[in-house]
Amino acid sequence: MKLYSPWAEVDGSNPIVLSPRLDTFDGKTIGLYAHFKGHSPVMLQILSELLSERYPNTKFKMIQLKRDTMEAFNIPEFDAELKEWLADVDGVITAYGDAGSCCMFHAYNTVYIEKLGKPAVMLCKHDLLKGGQKAASSRLCPYLRFVTSDIPDLTWVPELNEGVREGVIRPGMAKILDQVVDALTRPLTEEEKTPFVKDNSYAQPFEVESLAGVNELYYRRGWTTGLPIVPPTEEAVKEMLRGTDLPADYVVAKLPPMMGQATVEKIAVNAVMAGCLPTHMPVLIAAVRAIVQPIIHLEGWTCSVASWCPIIAVSGKVAQDIGLNNRAGAISQYDKASACIARAYAYIIMNISGVRPGEEDLCEVGHEARMGICVADSISEDNPWKPLHVDFGLAEEDSAVTMFWSQERYEGHGFNAASCFKSMSRAAYGGWDRGCCYVMSPGFARHLNREGYTSRKKVLNYVQQYARHSAANVNFRWMYDNNHIPEGVMIPTSKEESAPLFWTTDHMMIVVAGSNYDSTCVNFAGGGEHGGPACEKIELPKNWEELVKEYAIEAEYHAY
Repeated sequence: MKLYSPWAEVDGSNPIVLSPRLDTFDGKTIGLYAHFKGHSPVMLQILSELLSERYPNTKFKMIQLKRDTMEAFNIPEFDAELKEWLADVDGVITAYGDAGSCCMFHAYNTVYIEKLGKPAVMLCKHDLLKGGQKAASSRLCPYLRFVTSDIPDLTWVPELNEGVREGVIRPGMAKILDQVVDALTRPLTEEEKTPFVKDNSYAQPFEVESLAGVNELYYRRGWTTGLPIVPPTEEAVKEMLRGTDLPADYVVAKLPPMMGQATVEKIAVNAVMAGCLPTHMPVLIAAVRAIVQPIIHLEGWTCSVASWCPIIAVSGKVAQDIGLNNRAGAISQYDKASACIARAYAYIIMNISGVRPGEEDLCEVGHEARMGICVADSISEDNPWKPLHVDFGLAEEDSAVTMFWSQERYEGHGFNAASCFKSMSRAAYGGWDRGCCYVMSPGFARHLNREGYTSRKKVLNYVQQYARHSAANVNFRWMYDNNHIPEGVMIPTSKEESAPLFWTTDHMMIVVAGSNYDSTCVNFAGGGEHGGPACEKIELPKNWEELVKEYAIEAEYHAY
């Protein structure tokens, strides 16, 4: 019988051929391209000093992209500056791939330099080489040249003092000097001159004699977690496609880092494997659209060394139609819709984004909610506020998916506004605009509403302004050296002052869900500057009402 692969196809056309190498360093102008972290230009400056001792006639010029998890061509003003800077450069050294997503984005930008016609070599930490190579391949430059180093990520060093510069960076750079020169001068091999076009055979349907052993097969191919799957047979995928009017081959988005084509069919295959119903398809399609919005730099979290948990908040009538539980145990995945949608989304990240543990997902210890949380925003009379999606400019009668990437979890309670805000102020501080997704029970929301906080926006504005801590907790070096000061935000000048726990409300949201037993709020903090929230309207097929009725019994499956 025919089974479908959940793995996405990628566009392998027009691979990038490396630019011709230099014949010598002597008399050339070498460009030094630094990423956003403060130690990157320091490393390159020390490297240029070492190279100057060997090649006194060589000139060096530096440029720095001061934005995290961004590709140069997506920043028009920097792109223009980069192209002008490259005009009289003969070759480029880029540094430094020292953390998961940082390494990937640095590889993307190094590939872009090659695409603009300049030979380049990227420096990265030795244990991140594979991630850098995969990132380069995803941008169709499979043979980008790397030089690896044992210099650690210096982000959290309190100060780039003389001891760090001379005791760590200079000997580290001296150790790789010959390799850097070689990478920019060694002639291209025949393989580098004719890079491969990716083979999509892994993404094609295939035949099996029976369904026995299918779970083991999908597990061994890296298409699923250790949990059993529903085999994506031709019949099952066809039924899942009833949940949308879009053609099966329609590309909803290309998902980084692999730039896998999230066709409607591939979304359906992953949904079948997770046990979804056709009525879940509109939610998953909207979720895929949401995660490619500019406010979410997807691989900034999925490929990070930081832990992460995706939150899928469904608001509006669709949440009720598909049986999403927004009462007792709302985030516990006791019901079919919340469990299966979250799991399907996790498969989409694995199989369409191409994120694997230890390869792209470089989180040190992982996250207990890595498979995601799907929760419904209450539209009952218990919720004092308008639906979540109204805050993002959609009409009240619409339904929507709002995506958020969290890292931490804190739980608190409240019986009046003061105690509610105290609970909402629990989050660890980081050197970025951390953000938070609050999932609060109706009782918690009503306490706030009764005391004049009559909208989610008013609540979040209060938290942002008054949830404060000592400025002594602020990692000033991280914020200044690594260019992580949010736009329009004033940073305390003294550690004796106070500082906001959340620099802005740009990365904050509230979901109202849970029972009326008490007044509880869970703070999912940490999504931060590339964690959302991103809201996308749910588009329903013409046969929606028919589907809802057909699957009404299954939509009501709960554990109680």
